[in-house]
Amino acid sequence: MEPSTTQTGTHALALRVMRLTKPAIIPSWPLQADNADYCGESLVTHRDKDITVLPHLTSYPYGEVLTVPQNLGSIYLGETFSSFVNVQNDSQQTVRDVVLKTDLQTSSQRMPLSNPTGQAMVSKLVPGDNISEVITHEVKELGGQLLVCTVSYINTSGEKQMFRKYYKFQVLKPLDVRTKFFTTQDEDIFLEAQITNTTPHPLHMQKVVLAPSPLYMVTDLNFLSSGDSIFADSDYINPDDTWQYLYKLSPKMTADEKSNVKGVSSVGKLDIMWLSNFGERGRLQSSQLQRLIQPQGELVVTVHSLPHFIASDTQFQLCLRLRNTTDRKYNLHITLGQLPNSGLVWVGDIKKVIGEVLPCSHLDVQLDILPIKSGVWDVGEITIENVLTNKKFNYPSIGQILVGLK
Repeated sequence: MEPSTTQTGTHALALRVMRLTKPAIIPSWPLQADNADYCGESLVTHRDKDITVLPHLTSYPYGEVLTVPQNLGSIYLGETFSSFVNVQNDSQQTVRDVVLKTDLQTSSQRMPLSNPTGQAMVSKLVPGDNISEVITHEVKELGGQLLVCTVSYINTSGEKQMFRKYYKFQVLKPLDVRTKFFTTQDEDIFLEAQITNTTPHPLHMQKVVLAPSPLYMVTDLNFLSSGDSIFADSDYINPDDTWQYLYKLSPKMTADEKSNVKGVSSVGKLDIMWLSNFGERGRLQSSQLQRLIQPQGELVVTVHSLPHFIASDTQFQLCLRLRNTTDRKYNLHITLGQLPNSGLVWVGDIKKVIGEVLPCSHLDVQLDILPIKSGVWDVGEITIENVLTNKKFNYPSIGQILVGLK
């Protein structure tokens, strides 16, 4: 493997670096030629030297052929970079105190991969002998990176000699991950993760999980009730394909505690593991996924209980939860209105005194409703007034219910 910057001068030792990686696959396309063609002899000679061409069957390709990479090439984020580093004494002299040191230079830092203290690996190295080591590093940064190999020794004259070689390689992004948040009225959060394979070969997705923060509980929605994956029998994502993963996050906090949380909330991290087409393992972990908590109003009204279906002429109860998110006490009155052409009527007084709701607390209110016509009906209209400030909160519709025949 050739370095990007070669050594200067003549040294007794030779440094060689080879990346340890799986072979690549190349197709075999035999060159068709005849001696009678123009430059035919040259083409035939070139074809006969091609290792992908079968002897005596020059018109039939092998198919796909395995080749060993000749340079560091590119590596993908999340994979493990491994290299074999060898120092050989190619001279006729014995050298002493041989030191081999390797570092990895990224855009943000320089990390020692071997021999960080610079200790001598051998006290002497005779002609024809060598020392070697295998270095590994999990790649965690994108962009160009530099493998720096430093060799120092003492020659027969007692002089300390030193040289360096630099090997450049690119770290590419194997997956493109995009996330979206959806929040329900019950404060449950649905996280959609879209994962695109940006490599030129298929990837076997071993694991895509969401590790929640301490504030949330997670439900993985990517499996059927039978336990099978929604991606059927294949876990291979082809190049440029996008898979969507869905997770449900439920807050561990009570409604009153959530009202005190403002700003940005961390919901967790995505942990992704995959295998390449030759079984090379890769892993990515996202940074903390954050969502902006929308500011709540002074008075938050949610439906605590409401049936999805009810038979006509069958009275039922609606339970509303009124939450005071301020640091002031509320004294509330409620007025029940009637939506035009509605199949629902309120039972009892349409004006009621709810009472006091303390700061950062809630109060449940029970309301009786009688359905008189079948169909899907909006539940409303409701007006709530804080008599201490004469401020009114209007809710034209707070839910829907299906009314069927009795």
